Amino acid sequence: MPKYYGEALTNFVLQNFQTNKIKDLYEQAKRFGYTGTLRSFYAFVKRVTSKTKKIKNPAQEFIDVLKKVKVITVIDLSNKLDCTPQRILDYVEYHRALGYEISIDEQYVIFSKDAVSNGTSFDGPLEDTEIIFAVISDPHFGSKACQITALNTFSEIARKKSVKHIFMPGDITAGLGVYAGQQFDLYGLSSGEQEASVILNLPYGFEWYALGGNHDYSFIKSNGHNALLAIQHHRKDFHYIGFDQADVPILKGVDLKMWHPSGGVPYAVSYRLQKGIEQIAFDELTQVVRGVKDLPTVRFVLAGHLHIQMQALFGSIFGMQCGSFEGQTNYLKKKGLVPAIGGWIVRAELGKHGLLRNFTAKFYVFPEIRDDWKNYNHSLPEKQITEPIFEN
Repeated sequence: MPKYYGEALTNFVLQNFQTNKIKDLYEQAKRFGYTGTLRSFYAFVKRVTSKTKKIKNPAQEFIDVLKKVKVITVIDLSNKLDCTPQRILDYVEYHRALGYEISIDEQYVIFSKDAVSNGTSFDGPLEDTEIIFAVISDPHFGSKACQITALNTFSEIARKKSVKHIFMPGDITAGLGVYAGQQFDLYGLSSGEQEASVILNLPYGFEWYALGGNHDYSFIKSNGHNALLAIQHHRKDFHYIGFDQADVPILKGVDLKMWHPSGGVPYAVSYRLQKGIEQIAFDELTQVVRGVKDLPTVRFVLAGHLHIQMQALFGSIFGMQCGSFEGQTNYLKKKGLVPAIGGWIVRAELGKHGLLRNFTAKFYVFPEIRDDWKNYNHSLPEKQITEPIFEN
């Protein structure tokens, strides 16, 4: 039998023979001190692996169990996987980084295709008395109509204007199965492909605040996978802040609300935003009356979803329909809709009593580039997609 040192080589073979070619393993085995020929290595692998019919992957077994039972106690899951409760916490953290919507408390581990996590919370405002921020809505990475060149050009404009914070009110990914025939509009059919496109093509140099929309939610609905959680794990400048609507404190006593409404484009383009802000103001007043808040704080409402552009000041609230960075899909052609491709740059200064003063907002428009997605890379190197290694 050829010489090898300790159990390291045996363990290496057991962990990797199912997913690697024997020739590749042979080259790596030499690093363990293996001195035999390739032919003898084949015999060695056969002898070692014949001792077990199946090599279990504990991390995969964990998610397989959760997908089947949906809800299970930490103790029962620990017993089922023959591991400690602390290891269960490690598995939860690992799979949430992959995008799975898994929650855990003192008693239960829960896998859900319905509920979504709240996302990043904020300890304080982003700036003190003045802020300049940009808005990039509905890029729909994965869609053949995604306008990455426009996004890059707009980001360079924002950079020159000293923008550090960029808000994204929904539909970061295109999702799948949102409308009939959507698969023909996509260059990335899986959540992994669309996430990779975001990770690779979202410009660096900013802090991104991303709200999930109905297209992002399609992956959660189909398999409990939250693409924004996975992106956040790869991009530390990307902050997932929840779904549908979420508040971000941008200045002292000033909140920015991102909102991804539902439904189609109304006859009057201002209608959805106007009615939405009425309800937001009503909710704020209710919270003040109940003592939950001392004063109303929402001063900006950024609405995504409709791919239209308009702005208006509703009392003390500045509302914007934020346009889109996705061009005209086959779905929009059928509806006779033309998206407004572009983004906002806003400068705001805090005045007395939490009111704004001297704020400006400008929408930058870009022409659609057909098949712009072909100009960019959308595939992560394979080495960045790895199985977890948990120490014993």
